[in-house]
Amino acid sequence: MKFTDTEREVIIIKAVKELIDEMVNFEIGNVIGNDPYSQFQFSSRPHKKFFNIILVDFLSCSDKKVLGEQSTYLSALQSVCDSPKFEQNNSIENLKNCVSDFRQWLSIEVVVEEIWLPSIELETNLSIKRVEFIKICGNISKHNFSRLSGVVKELQTIFNRNGITLSDDNALVIIEEFYQWFHDDIFSYHSSAIAEFLNNIRWGIYEYLQPEFHRPIVYEPSKDIKRYHYTYPDEIKGDFAKHCYWELMNDIRSKPYMKKFQVTEYLKMRY
Repeated sequence: MKFTDTEREVIIIKAVKELIDEMVNFEIGNVIGNDPYSQFQFSSRPHKKFFNIILVDFLSCSDKKVLGEQSTYLSALQSVCDSPKFEQNNSIENLKNCVSDFRQWLSIEVVVEEIWLPSIELETNLSIKRVEFIKICGNISKHNFSRLSGVVKELQTIFNRNGITLSDDNALVIIEEFYQWFHDDIFSYHSSAIAEFLNNIRWGIYEYLQPEFHRPIVYEPSKDIKRYHYTYPDEIKGDFAKHCYWELMNDIRSKPYMKKFQVTEYLKMRY
């Protein structure tokens, strides 16, 4: 499908907003404590797994047939920030900063020390990018081991980069142990910071689109029910894009589920 630049922006923002709303809400978890020492606490272990699974989708590539190109949602959102179609009075600034901060945080390569993998009798320090172990753990959360050939390849690549050769058997055997280290421990440690990044992006979307929301809405005379409609921008022509625009404008009438919060620095100092 081919879209105008404005249609593409609307579709991308709608997709991103929906993914974040699935992850950061009061069913998945809650913010405890007070800023600047807050913490995001999951409602249960299954909710943490669900959060990780949706996060993998968020960090993965969109369907080319829907968006007209294949890129990660964060990269697509970065392109929106680089050339926004609805900006007024620098309304994009907060969203741009939040997207840049999260992308930079994800790309950092950290060293996790003294990892013990008993099934292959290996103790090692492992250098790994945050985005790598987050996506690996999300895929393990989503799939049975019989569908994790991609994870096997990724583990082999990462360990090889650290000077360790893993056979296919070795990589399959350590999947559960890797998950215990990086999902149960390290991802849990980072989850509050990740939730803060996502919530900030969600607020950035809300703030960016507020001027546009107030521009096209037209209230219709009615005695009983307050009726309204939107006037579409000239660049939005297709039925699907119009549908996305209408729903997006309706959605940003309300503030995001969670207020802005600031996670304690003690959950940002490691890994």
